[in-house]
Amino acid sequence: MQMKPGLYFLSAMLSVVIAAPVNAYAECAKDIIGKWQQSHVEFAGNSIKDDSQSWEFMKNGTVRFLKSRPAIDKTGDYSCEGDIIHMKGALPGRLKILAYDGGTMALESLDHGGGIAHVVKIK
Repeated sequence: MQMKPGLYFLSAMLSVVIAAPVNAYAECAKDIIGKWQQSHVEFAGNSIKDDSQSWEFMKNGTVRFLKSRPAIDKTGDYSCEGDIIHMKGALPGRLKILAYDGGTMALESLDHGGGIAHVVKIK
């Protein structure tokens, strides 16, 4: 039986995919690794103080909610596509980084109400 050249390429590609480290999928356009505390949210231009959430983005592609309302706890894996963070936990969704300066971020919820969360890096 003669092997087809395409089969070698396919098996080589599969070995690259299998050998790729998990944290390669967590790299984002901005350095979001660390602990973040929400300070306020905006809905329809109204700013509302809200410090009910804090979370930690880890290098291994995991996000851990340190403080959260149970209904919106998104602890689990995440990945990035440019400025979009894909949350893959119990409540999956996408967050778009609207503003970033290393110590603060504004994150727009693309799937859950469209609010904008303002967060401050705490560690």
